[in-house]
Amino acid sequence: MSNNILIAETKYSDQDFKIEFDKVERLILVNKYSIYLVDGSSFYGTLKSNKDNEVTITFGDLTQDVRVNKIVRLNKIENGFWKHFTGSLDFGYNLTKTNNSQQLTFALQLNYISEKWIHTIKYDELNTVQDDVEDIERVDLELDTKKYYKNNWFFNSNFSFLSNTSQSIKGRYSPSLGMGNYLVRNNKLYFLVGGGLTYNIEKYFDSATDKNSFEVVLSTEFNMFNFKDININTSILMFPSLSEKGRFRTDIDFSFKYDLPLDFYIKSSISANYDNQPSQNTTKLDYVFSTGFGWKLKH
Repeated sequence: MSNNILIAETKYSDQDFKIEFDKVERLILVNKYSIYLVDGSSFYGTLKSNKDNEVTITFGDLTQDVRVNKIVRLNKIENGFWKHFTGSLDFGYNLTKTNNSQQLTFALQLNYISEKWIHTIKYDELNTVQDDVEDIERVDLELDTKKYYKNNWFFNSNFSFLSNTSQSIKGRYSPSLGMGNYLVRNNKLYFLVGGGLTYNIEKYFDSATDKNSFEVVLSTEFNMFNFKDININTSILMFPSLSEKGRFRTDIDFSFKYDLPLDFYIKSSISANYDNQPSQNTTKLDYVFSTGFGWKLKH
């Protein structure tokens, strides 16, 4: 269970059951789960309801009674490597007669969930071909790991890669480390902030402008997910430089998703990158707007 949706798999049904978690009154779970509460507490154990709207969490030799609506996430921890995976795949294609413009977008996300850790891989690619204009190619790759602690704190390590012909970036490699906190986390939305340090290795098509730099990372994310079939997510990353005077970069992502039957969905998103000291003869601001059709992968 996450984002207020409890998914139950049965042997007698072709489709998994999806249940709005804020409608659940009783739970009995015999397998072990990572259990996260709205106050930031976390447990690894089993659940059993002895009365409506309340569960008893058993972890080791200890127990704790909590209200059902205080649970914000359940991760079933099973044996077997592949059973830890969830993910999604997006594909979009736009064709415009004017200038014979064609645009192809592809996005992939995979999550590996264990008892205390969540590992995520994201890949986004855009290719645009148009008469009398140079081809545009953009690739975003992100490897992210989070470990959760008490009181809604988490440790975060991240590695990102960006290649963008519009900004003459052949490859920007950015490993980073940081901490963050969920200021709000419940069964309708979450809002988090974080901070850390990153090291940039930037390679441009003009190798004379290659450079390395240290930056502070300031991040925030706001996700609304329990509003019927609508999901809205906004994230902002800001990178004030420590080694280049006056340099400031920011990455902004916004997505809107509407769920359809059979685990399909439509999704629109915009990603923007701003650099106030870009490579010579390149734009300070670059953005991508895409809309497409997707399908959710569940085990």
